[in-house]
Amino acid sequence: MNYEAELKRIEKEEARLARRKKTLAAKLEQNAEEDTKLESIFQNSGYKTPKALIKALSLKYGVAAVAGDDLAKTRKRTRITAELRDSIKAEVNAGTSMNAASKKFEISYAVVTKIMKGDYDKL
Repeated sequence: MNYEAELKRIEKEEARLARRKKTLAAKLEQNAEEDTKLESIFQNSGYKTPKALIKALSLKYGVAAVAGDDLAKTRKRTRITAELRDSIKAEVNAGTSMNAASKKFEISYAVVTKIMKGDYDKL
């Protein structure tokens, strides 16, 4: 075993860990400052709950709601019919990419691939 090479490797690893520790400490401090700032904003807002503040801000500024919030719009689930399946197959066979077809018909790329593989042929 080459002890000198192993010592150099350990020193490099220690230097890498020291840099990582410094970066994480800076991020931790930044998060603490941000938490303090957000808490101050909420306390001075006059709203009873943080959710009420978020709702008011999203309505005022037209900001999209986050997932899980009752303001968030749920995506409508597309029902795959025989007509839709045939239209997608015709579009892709005509030379349109599957990605473009998924956007055109507002369905996921995965469903287009399933259609092209024949998973929906029994409709």
